[in-house]
Amino acid sequence: MSFAPTPTLITCPFCRAQITVPVRQIVDVAEEPALKSALLSGRLNAFTCPACHNSGALASPFLYHDPSKELAFVFLPMQLGLKDADQQRLIGQLTNTLMSRIPAEKRKGYLLTPKQFFTLQSLLDAVLEADGITKEMMEAQEAKLRLLQQMLETKDSTALEALIREHDADIDVPFLQLVNAALASAQAGRDQEALSQLAALYDKLVELTSAGQKFKVQRAALEVFQAKPDRATLLEQLVLAPDSETRELLLTLGRPLLDYPFFQALTAKIEAANAAGNKAEADRLVELRREILALREKLDAATKAVIEQRTALLREIMVSEKLDQAVQAHLNELDEAFFSVLEMNLQAAEQAKQQATFDRLQAVAEAVSRAIAAAQPPEVRFVNALLGLPYPDETRKLLEANRKALSPQLLDWMRNLAGDLREDGRADAAGQLLKIIQQAAEIAEAAAPAPSAAPGPQPAAPPPVEPKPQILIAKR
Repeated sequence: MSFAPTPTLITCPFCRAQITVPVRQIVDVAEEPALKSALLSGRLNAFTCPACHNSGALASPFLYHDPSKELAFVFLPMQLGLKDADQQRLIGQLTNTLMSRIPAEKRKGYLLTPKQFFTLQSLLDAVLEADGITKEMMEAQEAKLRLLQQMLETKDSTALEALIREHDADIDVPFLQLVNAALASAQAGRDQEALSQLAALYDKLVELTSAGQKFKVQRAALEVFQAKPDRATLLEQLVLAPDSETRELLLTLGRPLLDYPFFQALTAKIEAANAAGNKAEADRLVELRREILALREKLDAATKAVIEQRTALLREIMVSEKLDQAVQAHLNELDEAFFSVLEMNLQAAEQAKQQATFDRLQAVAEAVSRAIAAAQPPEVRFVNALLGLPYPDETRKLLEANRKALSPQLLDWMRNLAGDLREDGRADAAGQLLKIIQQAAEIAEAAAPAPSAAPGPQPAAPPPVEPKPQILIAKR
């Protein structure tokens, strides 16, 4: 059972309005996995003032618990100035509250000695380190972000090129992926200015850096193979590839083609080189064959390990009493391999006529669908719901129920989405969405007040109440 937040009355540090904030004192990520992302993103114990719309976060003590990693962390904000006796009393209260909800057989020693943190950043670092993300890794990522920001702020083309060449050793494939991620974000947000700037920067990085040139070669090889994904093209690109990284990328995509006919074709090339008296080329191709065999073994071992991990994960979720929470806790692991394992198990259970197992696997699939849908932005969930309804009667009902949300911005976003669907070859979905958009525009226009209409009555402000003193970390 999850720990409900405690409603706490505070004074907004911006406008002095009195507001109630739900404060978490126990953050048990096993019971509520979403709290972990809320903590890491700065949304835990945060608020937005309904009066002035500014946002802030409470510097409030809490206990962080992750039983899967045996973590018990207590946050004691130094701003509170608690004396040692008060700290120990508070830790005891939080620990007792947590342990009172844990079955006796699951209580472990680490719960009795929770680690104390006096700054939120130090606690966040410890949580990330437990996930395998070290401080050095975070510092390296921050350095990349600072360099990217510096490049974006450099408007002079000559100065930008000099900066790029100066940091050639710092610009690697992960840096290029970071720029790609920023590009995708700008595209999703329809930020044309940022999109143009990032695209221009990306082109310069590819042209002027060692990593960019390597990435360019790799991308070209992959594009050739993807355009014609057969054994002959794979072998041709492997022979031409300038480095092992490019060959591994090609083999990752072309693994199903590494069969007897493929190696026959490679052996024929070796024999042809020997027959032509080109011993150096024959030796290079023999070495390439050894490398391909080693890479195939490496890929197969990695694939087997992933399948075994996802199979174990599926079993863990299946036996859980709380399917939705179990799925939510492993949302980041629900990848293509997991869905393949789930589908294979569903088919096997159906063929073996194991109805109970099939029903449980089906329940897991439904829980996964709910979790993925819940993780989508509200606009995406809204459009998916509309596209899943019969047009025009049922779509009209949903649009009428949400007429207040039918803003010009939402309708513009939906029109852009329809364009994206058409470009992706989904003309039917695009056409359906355009009809729904027309419906939505008519409903929004009918619901809009006349220009001369007087504003409606505003709700009365609540009577003033003297709030309990709270220490705030406020942020605009």
